[in-house]
Amino acid sequence: MQHNKKKSVSVKDKLDGNEIDLSLLELTEAPVKELAAVTRGTVLDLSNNKLVTLSIAFPTLTHLIKLDLSKNQLKELPVNFGDLKHLRHLDLYSNELQRLPVSFHQLKELKWLDLKNNPLVSTLAEAAGDCLDQKGCQEAAKKVVKLMTVVHAELEKKRLKELEEIKSQQMAQKQEEDRAKERERQEKKAEKDKRKTEAVTKHQAAVSQAAAKKSAVNHAKSEGAKNEKKNERQQPKKMKPKVAGPSFCAKFFMLLLRLFILVGVAMAVVFALNWEGPLTLDNAGKVAERSMDKTTAYGLEVYDWASPHLLTIREQWKQLSRFVAKNGRDIVNIAWDRTVKIAQIAQQQFWVTWPIVQQRMGEVMSLTGDTAVHYWRIVCREAPIYYKELVDKVTQLFHGTQTHAGNPS
Repeated sequence: MQHNKKKSVSVKDKLDGNEIDLSLLELTEAPVKELAAVTRGTVLDLSNNKLVTLSIAFPTLTHLIKLDLSKNQLKELPVNFGDLKHLRHLDLYSNELQRLPVSFHQLKELKWLDLKNNPLVSTLAEAAGDCLDQKGCQEAAKKVVKLMTVVHAELEKKRLKELEEIKSQQMAQKQEEDRAKERERQEKKAEKDKRKTEAVTKHQAAVSQAAAKKSAVNHAKSEGAKNEKKNERQQPKKMKPKVAGPSFCAKFFMLLLRLFILVGVAMAVVFALNWEGPLTLDNAGKVAERSMDKTTAYGLEVYDWASPHLLTIREQWKQLSRFVAKNGRDIVNIAWDRTVKIAQIAQQQFWVTWPIVQQRMGEVMSLTGDTAVHYWRIVCREAPIYYKELVDKVTQLFHGTQTHAGNPS
């Protein structure tokens, strides 16, 4: 088996003036290092060899002016081939090139180009032409460089567009990350505020509950003391054995009767205190007018006294309304819990206190009736003249009615 060995070539021995002839040496690789050392060789002939590719270092030979690579097996040129900016004459005849590198547009000084007998793509083949004479090869150099300039511009535009898209994507991604961070920050802040509000609410609830318990205990103690005192005062009155009480209708009728008696007593007292002169309708009207004036004056005094307090209550109500509007949901929840608890306690206490309340109501009604009768007797005793005249008038009216009934006209 034969092994390909890199042939050692003495470039200096091949130098003739400014020309270096390395043709027909069956080279598979260009001796770039040796060629770079001989900068006088501006014309290089590498035709009729077995070159398949050129190394990426080949375009460093920027001193080359004329280059012959014809009749090789080149399938592609280095991507940085355009670095040979001083190249004026390029022969690529009979290779296997399909495309040229985009950097080819940098060969602005290229005046002669031969690309015949290469499997070029259609656009490149059309630009290269046939190159049958000097003029044809010059036109080929001009058109190919121009074509590659257009290709480079299109690729550069595409690259810039891709860069813009990448920047836009990166910016959108950054904005999304910023929004996500802002949302996370807002959520953390809301959670912190929520925990703070819950802590304050729990503290207020605990304070309110402790105050309510303390108030309930004090109220229960005061109620117990009052009940004991009332029981001690009213215990001597409970001498008579109780019998079955009257029905509900009878109790309601007695209540109305007692209320009427109280109203009558109050009106009688008012009339007695303000009466002047004989018992006539004019005097009654005057008494009513004076009583109304006094009532109105008293009402105005009460209004003057209560106005500052009403204003204070109104301001407090506004503050309460704002507080309720701001913390309505929490207040409703707390109020509902308190209402349920109070309702349960009230339901338990109702059945305990109702018999006592019923008993006290009966005693109050009885006492009210006794008081009304007592004051009525006082009025009758203090105003005997008006009482006697009233009785006389009623008696006369009664006897007059009987007389009319006995002697019809």
